Amino acid sequence: RKESQKMQTYKIMTFNMRTQTTWDGDNQFLCRAPFIKERLDAIKPDVIGMQEVQPVMYERLISDLPDYYIVGGGRGKDRGDEAVCVAFLKDRFTLCDLETFWLSATPHTPGSRYTGDQSGCPRVCTALTLKPRDGEPFRVYNMHTDHIGKVARVLASNQMLQKLDENNLLSRMPAIVTGDFNAEPDDLCVTTVTNYKDGELADLSASVGGTFHDYGRCEPMKIDYIFADRSVKCLSCEAIHDRREDGLWLSDHYPVMATVEF
Repeated sequence: RKESQKMQTYKIMTFNMRTQTTWDGDNQFLCRAPFIKERLDAIKPDVIGMQEVQPVMYERLISDLPDYYIVGGGRGKDRGDEAVCVAFLKDRFTLCDLETFWLSATPHTPGSRYTGDQSGCPRVCTALTLKPRDGEPFRVYNMHTDHIGKVARVLASNQMLQKLDENNLLSRMPAIVTGDFNAEPDDLCVTTVTNYKDGELADLSASVGGTFHDYGRCEPMKIDYIFADRSVKCLSCEAIHDRREDGLWLSDHYPVMATVEF
């Protein structure tokens, strides 16, 4: 049976969309939304890990991207507020399972967070299993770690890895991790992931350069990542640097896309 299986290729993207705020002026999400739609329609990623998706953004994305299912709950006590969503092509995948859990000591308590150095913002991870129409299932973990707490970020990475281990005990399958880790590659939050089981998870985005640029106001910093386990072959990975001539950006982060093969 294994000999008869053919390799499958997928485009996996991580995309911090920058929350909707009028403080961003002409670059607020509702102004950028048509540009985002245009580029995603052209690039057509198979799976997109999205961060900072406010309810008003979710509704706009549902309308603008009809070829995708977009899943993932908000981080607040009422499951509202920012969501860490995953979008996947309707005609290519079946959703097998889905979980949004809080990055905290009580992951099933809505709105919970780590004590200590974490900011007042709760943080979540969205984990799901996708079954391609023409291939074997794989798991996606999409997360957004805290922007202030260094310890909280490390705890979040370890919590995600623990969830990955638990899922693999039930049924082992390829894993993809996407997200904004609010940390550069040498930060313990990131090296915790890359050192997992002697390099079981590789940073597919290692060569893309800086990703957070604050709408061009700072030297880009690499804080957005796509990781994958050893069963996943990376064919290419790039940051999407598109910007319109009128100065409109896709976001204050560059989206990152890896083309992978299982």
